[in-house]
Amino acid sequence: MSIWIVTTGNSDVKLNPNYNANKWQKFYRMVRSELSNHLFEPSRLKNAPANEPYTVPARVMGMVYSPQLNDESFNIFDDLYFPLLDTFTDFLNKLDKKEKTKKVIVITTNQENAFDDHDKKNNKCPYWQDTCQLIPILKKYFQQKFPQLQTDKDIHFLELKANSKTEGLDNWDQCLILVNKLFQENITNLGIKEYTKIFVSHQAGTPAISSAVQFTSLANFEKQVQFLVSNEYDQGNAIPIPSSSYLQGMKLQEAKELLDRYDYSGVDKIFTEIWKNKKEFLTEKEKKIKDLLAMAIQWNNANFDDFAKSRSTINEDAKKRTQQRWWTSYEAAYLAVIRFIQGNYVEALFHSFRAVEGLLRDKYNNKDAHKGIPDLVEIVVQNWQLSDDIKVFKNYTSIERNNLFHNLRGLEKEEVFKAWNTKDYNGWQKRVLGCLNFISGQNFTKLKDASLMSSVHEELKTAINNYQLPAIVIIS
Repeated sequence: MSIWIVTTGNSDVKLNPNYNANKWQKFYRMVRSELSNHLFEPSRLKNAPANEPYTVPARVMGMVYSPQLNDESFNIFDDLYFPLLDTFTDFLNKLDKKEKTKKVIVITTNQENAFDDHDKKNNKCPYWQDTCQLIPILKKYFQQKFPQLQTDKDIHFLELKANSKTEGLDNWDQCLILVNKLFQENITNLGIKEYTKIFVSHQAGTPAISSAVQFTSLANFEKQVQFLVSNEYDQGNAIPIPSSSYLQGMKLQEAKELLDRYDYSGVDKIFTEIWKNKKEFLTEKEKKIKDLLAMAIQWNNANFDDFAKSRSTINEDAKKRTQQRWWTSYEAAYLAVIRFIQGNYVEALFHSFRAVEGLLRDKYNNKDAHKGIPDLVEIVVQNWQLSDDIKVFKNYTSIERNNLFHNLRGLEKEEVFKAWNTKDYNGWQKRVLGCLNFISGQNFTKLKDASLMSSVHEELKTAINNYQLPAIVIIS
């Protein structure tokens, strides 16, 4: 058996090209006072072909035609056209017996409480595009398409109701909350078995509704879901898309968000999952993503030697840079910046201090003798008194670092700034960079520019943003 969940939108019910205009005008006059005295007229694009249907806002369509449904002399359905719904119902009625539709769940919209009378005076107000007034028409439609099903028992109409403008059905976050609540209260308690196939048609309605229904369906039913989609201009061609294709798309978006947080291991885990069922070898673009991720993970683990080997094989600038003894100190400093961005202030302080101390000890010739920071600065750095940054590091930061690291507690970001005798994020980076430049004799202006990893990250970001998931397999 199967269940069909379908959203409804402003274009689901249209007027046939040869609709009875006199009938429309007669019915319209009966309800015009309820339409804020708007003059809603059936319309279509200028120079539209003769077979192009006419459109009317969904709420208006329902208010005009629904009261006349039971009068058989009017033959209301002769004037109505259901482009997407016809395509979907035809597909579902052709399924094998074991997959026959046993329940239909129709999601309608109602924003009556979200807009006041003043708003409704605008005929473009989203209120007029609500589909709740189409319910009588849709009930009769589905009874005709699925005569074996009973309304309210097998065919359920659920209203997605916004109670304020902030809960409008074009608000992505609020719409997700409303749809999730609708599912929890009405759908998840239907006793749906694990073997039940769930078709979801989410194209109708606002983009926020479509996205929310996709996400909530996958969250509740995962691999049971197949998304049934169509192009309203390509009638008769319903396409069932396995949930795995949508899940991969969501995973790819998650990977992009993780990349923005410099969580390279998380990104790698997602792509490993995406690629695990590939029957063919990775493409060149996929290999590039994989290789860049491997480098990024090495760097993120402060494994700068292996990072250098990997990067130098494909980047000439990296090959030259990594021959300099000072290059790892800038990488450690930039790693401190990334840890700060991630909110890990303990590691931000650790790596920023380590960057300068490591460079000093690398320049110290007597490896067997352990010197404290003040002595080390005086031995290694000539004219250290000329640098305010070095003086702060020698006389202040080295002491603060010891005090902080001898405590088993976390750090606040302000403590990182204070340890370097700075007031803010930019001042902290400038101080660390000033120390490194003075010791190494370089003149970098930003820690980001001084790091080889920043270019790897940008290349990785471009490669992932341009990555196309494998083509969807269409199931017939």
